[in-house]
Amino acid sequence: MLAGMKKLFWIGVGAVLGVFLLPYVLIRQPEMPSGTSQRSPEYGYDSARLLVDRTLWDSKGQRHLLEHEIFRSILSEIEKADTFIIADFFLWNPWKGAVGEDTELRGLSSELAQALIEKRIKNPDMPILVITDPINRVYGEDYPVFYGRMSQAGIPVIFTDLERLPDSNRIYGPQAKFWGHFFQPDTGPDAMRYFPNPFNPDGPRLSVGQLSSLLYFKANHRKVLVTGRNGGRFRALVGSFNPADGSANHSNVAALVEGPVAAYAGRSEMAIAGWSTGSGENSQMPEEHFRKTLSQLDVILPQADELGTVRTGAPSVSWFSEGQVREALVDVLGQCGAGARIDIGLFYFSDRKVVSALREAVERGSRLRLLLDANRDAFGREKSGIPNRQVAAELMQLASTHEIEVRWASTHGEQYHAKVLRVSGAGLDLICLGSSNWTRRNIGDSNLEANLLFRRAGSLGEAYDLYFDKVWNNTDGYTESQPYEEWAESGWTLRWKTWLYRFQEWSGASTF
Repeated sequence: MLAGMKKLFWIGVGAVLGVFLLPYVLIRQPEMPSGTSQRSPEYGYDSARLLVDRTLWDSKGQRHLLEHEIFRSILSEIEKADTFIIADFFLWNPWKGAVGEDTELRGLSSELAQALIEKRIKNPDMPILVITDPINRVYGEDYPVFYGRMSQAGIPVIFTDLERLPDSNRIYGPQAKFWGHFFQPDTGPDAMRYFPNPFNPDGPRLSVGQLSSLLYFKANHRKVLVTGRNGGRFRALVGSFNPADGSANHSNVAALVEGPVAAYAGRSEMAIAGWSTGSGENSQMPEEHFRKTLSQLDVILPQADELGTVRTGAPSVSWFSEGQVREALVDVLGQCGAGARIDIGLFYFSDRKVVSALREAVERGSRLRLLLDANRDAFGREKSGIPNRQVAAELMQLASTHEIEVRWASTHGEQYHAKVLRVSGAGLDLICLGSSNWTRRNIGDSNLEANLLFRRAGSLGEAYDLYFDKVWNNTDGYTESQPYEEWAESGWTLRWKTWLYRFQEWSGASTF
């Protein structure tokens, strides 16, 4: 009798494990679609400018002081565009999360939409294409009103088809896909809504379908504006800025460049829009309107093989997206040795391959200054410090024998949202910036991301050096950065958070 019960118990355990493991056997991850995981040739450029959103804190007045230029440049680029506009932004909504009503935030989202609508009215035949992430409709039909206004004005609005991307959440994704064949939760307006809305506490609650989509933690995380001017001039603005009201006070870095790389970026964006319209729910306009816009852009934008390359030894810029960003970072850090200076400004840092490459660069004699967000603020909610504080502690183990310093950006509710690698000295003059946090999700062929890498960066690199030194040294009379000890973790707290960070980084069961 007892032996029989044991046998039944182990049969039951095996059956449960089999059912649990079945999705990981049967579900195959898709390949990265067209227009993604790209590394362009090195292109020359006609001009390049560093754009910085620098947020200061007035301790006497207890208020933010904003020295922001990215959004101003975006509006200017839209106004001056002559031949086309492509806008692809991750967060583009008016929601403020749990930020208090007493916090003044600029209405970036509606301002950007209005600028595009006014451009459409003035230039009714100009192709304008908007691409964004379905987080901005809460993975259902909870659209901010300005998306409808853009569509009514004749601007195609494409919500990225995230199902075409591999699952970054390795535990949840296969399970949800497998069981979703049997249980298809409703995401429509009539679905039952049970769950609090994390983006807009005053908005409608989330349905089971919306929550299940959210937990994939997939995203089109790009922040790209590509425009055309008369004379075949192409311009691209690529950086870390989101036109979301809740992000209005964040510190960001971007670059505005004119040259062939902008056309390459435009082609990448066209590809994303193309495969995202396979499902009607991803577009708010009839397909013929979208296809007309793509046809117009196809005439205007040259193909990649028509763009040429840069002459040897001249300043250059390359487009890197998705997994190719990681390859670029590892390659650049692999070139760093004695005499090189590495300055990094970063919102999230967790990718193990880049952590290893950075450690090795320091061990070869490179000097490192690492400016990190302390990962304590998220739209009015408090975070745990994962992953930056754990990675910082790992790197600081080298500080006694190598030239390495870590400081924390001094934030007051906002985020230090930059994603920049700057290398100078020892024959190197590089700067890499864009949308990509240095996490497996961002640079491991899961999210959609876009970065620019400038070689022989010249004045662009010098502009970043000036900005970075001001923040690092607090030279303008404001506390913009704090010493490592301010947010350093140690002992048991560091140990268990490191275990959690490493699990989250591997599994994708996290928001970073």
